[in-house]
Amino acid sequence: MSYHPEQELLKQFATGDIDSAHAAAVATHIETCSHCRQLVAKFEEEAAEDLVASGTEGAISDNDLALVFENMMNDITTLDADYSRPKVRSAASIEVNGKTFKVPATLKPFVDRMGEWKSYGGKVFTSNIDLDEDCKVSLLYISEGVQVPQHTHKGFESTLVLHGSFSDENGFYAAGDFIREDGETKHAPQTSASQDCLCLSILTEPMIFTQGVARIFNRFGKGMYP
Repeated sequence: MSYHPEQELLKQFATGDIDSAHAAAVATHIETCSHCRQLVAKFEEEAAEDLVASGTEGAISDNDLALVFENMMNDITTLDADYSRPKVRSAASIEVNGKTFKVPATLKPFVDRMGEWKSYGGKVFTSNIDLDEDCKVSLLYISEGVQVPQHTHKGFESTLVLHGSFSDENGFYAAGDFIREDGETKHAPQTSASQDCLCLSILTEPMIFTQGVARIFNRFGKGMYP
C-alpha cells in the first residue's frame, strides 16, 4: 500500500483523542500496515511516558493508589465475562450490486449500523452508517468503468479502500490505502474498466461539485453527501 494516515491522526489514535469513525478506519489500516502499526506503538509509548512524568509531578498518595486498585478489582470481579476464552473477531459480509464482500472485523460494528443501499444510476451505491456523530460515514461502492463527477470539499474527506482500486488526478489507490482530502483538492475518482471498488468514506462537510451538470446539486444547501 502507498497511502497512509498522516502522523497527527496516528497520534490521535494512539492517545484516544479521535472520533470513532476515524478510529475504526485507522485500526483497519494498521492491521495490514506494519509501518503505521509501529508508529502507533511508538506514539502509545510516548503517551505513557508523558503520563508517568505528569504523575510524578503531582505525586499520588498511597491511599489514592489503594483506592484506585480496589475500584479496579471491584470492576473486574463484577464483569460478566469469561476471560479463559480468547476473543476471536470475525469479519462481516455485505451484499451490494449482486456481489458479496467481506468487511474487516474492525468495521463489523459499522455493518450492524448500515442503512439501505442507495443507487446512483445503478453504478454507484452508498449505505449511510448511523454513528450519531458530526461527520457523515458511509460505505461507498463504485462499479467497474465509472467516473465520479469532479468535486472538492468544504471540510475533510477520508477514504479507506476496502476492496479493489480507483484512481484520480493525484494517484492510484488500492486495498488498504488511506486517503485524506480537503478543499485544496479537486478530483474525479474513477474505476478501471475491469475493477470495481468498495470504500469506507468519512466526510466532515458535503462535497462541492466543480464541473458539469452535477453542479446543480450545489444549489441544494451547501453541497451534497453521497
